[in-house]
Amino acid sequence: MAGKKGARGKGKGKATKSAVPDVYQDMLSEALPTQSEIPERPLKRRRTGRRDSQVAHISPAASPVEEDEDLEFEDVLDTSLQEDFEGEQDVPAKRQQTAYRDSDEESEDSDGEWQGLNLDGEPEADEPSGDLDLTLVKKPVPQIKAPTVRRRLVSKAEKVERLEKHKMHVLCLLSHLDMRNDWCNDSEVQKSLRPLLDKKMLTFLRPKSTLSQFGQADSLKRGLDQVAIMWRTKFSITARGLRRALWADDEKDLQNFKIDDGEAFDKSDFRAAAKTLKGSRDLGAQLFCALLRSADVDTRLVCSLQPLSFNAGGPAMPKYKPPTPRKTTPDTNDTGQSSEIPGMNFQFGSPSGLAASNLPPRRRLGHPNATAYHMPEMSTPPRPPPKPKAKPIHESDYPIFWVEVFDSAHQKWFPVDPLVTESISKPRSFEPPASDRENNMSYVIAFEDERCARDVTKRYVKAYNAKTRKNRVESTPGGERWWRRAMRPYKHGFTSDADQIEDTELAANEAREPMPKNIADFKDHPYYALERHLKRNEILVSTRECGKVAAGRDASVPGGKKLESIFRRKDVKIAKSADAWYRLGREVKVGEQPMKTVPAKRRPDDIDEDGGNDFEERAGVNLYTEEQTEVYEPPPIVNGRVPKNSYGNLDVYVPSMVPMGGVHIKDDETSRAARLLSIDYSDALTGFSFRGRHGTAILQGAVIAAEYREAVEAVIEGFRDERAQAEEARRSNAAVRMWKLLLLKLRIKKRVDGYRDEDEEDDEVEIEDDDEEEEEVYVDDGDKGDDDGYGGGGFFPE
Repeated sequence: MAGKKGARGKGKGKATKSAVPDVYQDMLSEALPTQSEIPERPLKRRRTGRRDSQVAHISPAASPVEEDEDLEFEDVLDTSLQEDFEGEQDVPAKRQQTAYRDSDEESEDSDGEWQGLNLDGEPEADEPSGDLDLTLVKKPVPQIKAPTVRRRLVSKAEKVERLEKHKMHVLCLLSHLDMRNDWCNDSEVQKSLRPLLDKKMLTFLRPKSTLSQFGQADSLKRGLDQVAIMWRTKFSITARGLRRALWADDEKDLQNFKIDDGEAFDKSDFRAAAKTLKGSRDLGAQLFCALLRSADVDTRLVCSLQPLSFNAGGPAMPKYKPPTPRKTTPDTNDTGQSSEIPGMNFQFGSPSGLAASNLPPRRRLGHPNATAYHMPEMSTPPRPPPKPKAKPIHESDYPIFWVEVFDSAHQKWFPVDPLVTESISKPRSFEPPASDRENNMSYVIAFEDERCARDVTKRYVKAYNAKTRKNRVESTPGGERWWRRAMRPYKHGFTSDADQIEDTELAANEAREPMPKNIADFKDHPYYALERHLKRNEILVSTRECGKVAAGRDASVPGGKKLESIFRRKDVKIAKSADAWYRLGREVKVGEQPMKTVPAKRRPDDIDEDGGNDFEERAGVNLYTEEQTEVYEPPPIVNGRVPKNSYGNLDVYVPSMVPMGGVHIKDDETSRAARLLSIDYSDALTGFSFRGRHGTAILQGAVIAAEYREAVEAVIEGFRDERAQAEEARRSNAAVRMWKLLLLKLRIKKRVDGYRDEDEEDDEVEIEDDDEEEEEVYVDDGDKGDDDGYGGGGFFPE
């Protein structure tokens, strides 16, 4: 191995003298095998040329170099130094010394590094003589990539369930906000907060009507600025407020999930917080609203609702991590106090209160006469319990609750946030980024003191149609109607001038929204569309584009960017098949060509019995727009004969499909009445009930000629009267049976009572008299002794 003292002699001549004693040479010859017994290995060639790695020069007398598993050594032995040493010391040549490793740490790959090196060869003339060269090469550490966590896919049924839970959560949050808004109107709360406003603040908050429009608005904002500064100094944030609700990818994440219940209080706690001025940021905004209302300032309580999202994307609840046990130091116990260490000496006794006599006196005090002095035992006072450190509150940099103040001079509402953003009339500073896990702005609801609410989301978001609308219920089928019904209980009974101005302002904010800059925002956009996002039944009727959007890089295009055309959503039309238009009461015009042909969907029965996919491909479905159709006109009724289809029914999907001269009576007994009157009729097919891929026809009433309508309706009315009479007769019969049963029971009772004679009646009277006598005996006092000899056990003589 490299680094050992001395050198290995490879000379062929015999040395005359050796520096090693003969005793040690004999021991080595017995312990080690001879040179002939060592298997020959291929010689290794010496590496020539300049080396890139660092080369260390170590003298022969240097200390051995420690082996390092991460380093590779290449040893090159120079024999010129050995020849010089032999010339000076006349050391005889020795055979090559070989040692074997006790462990098998060296792998087979390491043997390959010595191949090609001639250890027995003579050194070349141009080789530099001197020290041993070691080449240090550090092995690169392989980098372990962190496993990518894939989100769980959401099924169609789970999407429907998420949407229902989203709606329920929104309704619960609206009710919660309505309750907090009502608490802000509490007279006791406002009475507790009113002394915080001085006379100067009230003067600014109530500007005089003689001031100009600008002067009134400036006075109100200056007063709000002073009140906000005062509120930041008075109110202390000690709890966590409302945050964004997230879905859990695994049910295990919901185990041991703790909900911050610091804000779960009733109205009495809200009144107490108005006096202590401590709580969360949300509570601070609510009390700030009550403070402004106490000064007769028109104030709204605004909240950004944080419901569960119904979309598959978005952040998920963090994974649950079990708590790690706290390591206790040997000098402290679980309570944080110092534990007893036996065998230690203290100047005034042991801290545990043990007697000092356990140790020798001289060892305790170090004085020979210390045993004659009685040292009182003293214990160290217990340490006070450590004060719990307040946990830092990590929340979003954007608020959940804030207020809006009405500027009567401009008839506008503007936001005020005294705690988080510390801004006045800056609505664009309230929207959090999409990467914020604690806050997401999708519904912004403002409640007035009259418990009326308005949706003011468009005032605060920057891309309502491109981003925010996708997280709202309006983006789902039937969602706009549901949202109107949800907000109906909180609407004004009338529309004021301020409401009309606000509606105009919100509409202007939506109109000023710029065109999206990325492709993902164009999907389901209400005003713009890309051809790649068109659905199966959507057709672009106009090729006039309204802009371009970057869709990647393309070297063949000038500029290196691939641009995609943007079209208006109004140029996208819905196309349907001829059968779909027929069910809507329309038919394709004669000679119209289909606007689009889509391939037929594959069905499970299209697969061969052998399991292959070699089936005859069905023809595609032709789609037509509404402009290519007209209202369907069924064949008329002639001479009372109603037309029928091959199944004996008449398709009446919409009222316009009733044939001319006929009438559709939806009563289920229409066909029975028509048969009774011998009138031609046809059952009305109004639709299909689908369960899976198979649909069942829904028949509702029948179609008859218009001249027989009165007769059929009269017969149907007679059927109803007959059913009413039958029902009345059934009820009468049931009542008669009940009365008959009652009379029978009374008759049986009367007969049973007539069986008793006079002797039984006398016996009953005597029994009643005996009971009265026994009661009198119990009432009598017990002062008399037991002289009469009857003293046994509570029995009385007859």
